[in-house]
Amino acid sequence: MIQAIFFDFNGVIIDDEPFQMAAYQEVLREQGIELSDSEYYSALGMDDKTFVR
Repeated sequence: MIQAIFFDFNGVIIDDEPFQMAAYQEVLREQGIELSDSEYYSALGMDDKTFVR
């Protein structure tokens, strides 16, 4: 029986933001789009649909 479920919301337990940024940069680079670190960080908090516009 499940006693508990544990969630991590980006930064509570582990700071996974650099990994997410690298993933976005890699996928966009494959499409010929360069995404700088500052562009990525300026878009934090947006949902994915808004971010890629």
